[in-house]
Amino acid sequence: MSSFRFLHAADIHLDSPLHGLSRYDGLPVEEIRSATRSAFDNLIQCAIDEAVDFVVIAGDLFDGDWRDMGTGLYFARAMGRLDQAGIPAFIIAGNHDAASAISRTLTWPPNVRQFGPRRPETHRLPNLAVALHGQSFSTPAVTDNLVLSYPAAEANSFNIGVLHTALAGRPGHAKYAPCGVEDLRGKGYDYWALGHVHEFEIVNDNPYVVFPGNVQGRTIREAGAKGAVIVTVVDGEVSSIDRIDLDVVRWIRLDIDCAGSSPGGLPDLIRAELTRIHGADGSGRPMIVRVSLRASSQAQARSSTRLGPFGTTCAPSPRRSRQTFMSRR
Repeated sequence: MSSFRFLHAADIHLDSPLHGLSRYDGLPVEEIRSATRSAFDNLIQCAIDEAVDFVVIAGDLFDGDWRDMGTGLYFARAMGRLDQAGIPAFIIAGNHDAASAISRTLTWPPNVRQFGPRRPETHRLPNLAVALHGQSFSTPAVTDNLVLSYPAAEANSFNIGVLHTALAGRPGHAKYAPCGVEDLRGKGYDYWALGHVHEFEIVNDNPYVVFPGNVQGRTIREAGAKGAVIVTVVDGEVSSIDRIDLDVVRWIRLDIDCAGSSPGGLPDLIRAELTRIHGADGSGRPMIVRVSLRASSQAQARSSTRLGPFGTTCAPSPRRSRQTFMSRR
């Protein structure tokens, strides 16, 4: 078998807003508004720079119906960049895509191959001996085990299953297209490219079952680095799975123990911690930081006061005071 690389991404949610920031003044509105597009631009550029052989998007490319055709036109232009680089893209529709009536009228660029919603389909790349199997959502809430109808692995090919699912269930995610790892293993595929869960996870390594997570965090519940994975296959076997960061604005949770600090010293303590996490992150991305302060004693909590520039207080455990900051290097 030949050797090749592909980029596996999911849950792009193009033009979806970042949530929970409307009450904060002075934020870079345009940067926040365009975050999901910018992250997708990073994905396209990464695929071109890394010269991957193909791209797989495992659902929720869109975020329901669009406000205008700009979202679809932007996507078509982005796929056109991949087409010029000779990179095909394989896409399934997830629950948010199925909720979009407008996207059904979109004219796909020639390098885009979308799996249909009626039954599992197989797309092949004969020059790489690759077979991709997948099925799009036909409705926003698919509760059937779609894997049961996926075809058996094709001989003498590297088989990839593309599926939008929460498997047997993941906290915070609707239980769509439920299935177990044993269902996936039973198909005999070499790699399962999953979507729907917004956290990166290698669920299994024989075969590889991977959630790449979403490409851009949209709420404080989606904190940390976000992106996709590049999978390298050598002689028919996965040799590496490399995470790539694509997000342009990063959400961070920062928990500060203010035990022993006076109320007047808390601003300096918070600044020091913000400086520390900037240095530890090292990416230079803007960061939206949710700071939680906790104290170890009721006496300290009673002595704490509102801190003018930070607008928060130090509260006793287990109660916490929280404040969100937009922080730049």
